Amino acid sequence: MTVRAFFQTAKVETVKPPYDTIYLKILYPAQMSGSHTENNLGIVPVDRQKAPFPVVIFLTGLTVKPIYING
Repeated sequence: MTVRAFFQTAKVETVKPPYDTIYLKILYPAQMSGSHTENNLGIVPVDRQKAPFPVVIFLTGLTVKPIYING
């Protein structure tokens, strides 16, 4: 299975800086096609045959308790 990732940031409006920014790394199963967009820009579409995709959230820190959400 080919796995790709992209990075994104998000702001939390109810929190004061510098704690108002969340950094995300999204990993997903990709379907390589050899297309122009894939070769030149690195944009690879999702392999929908692998759906539904599990969601795992990692929170770092000493005071963060592990939780499991079954959705």
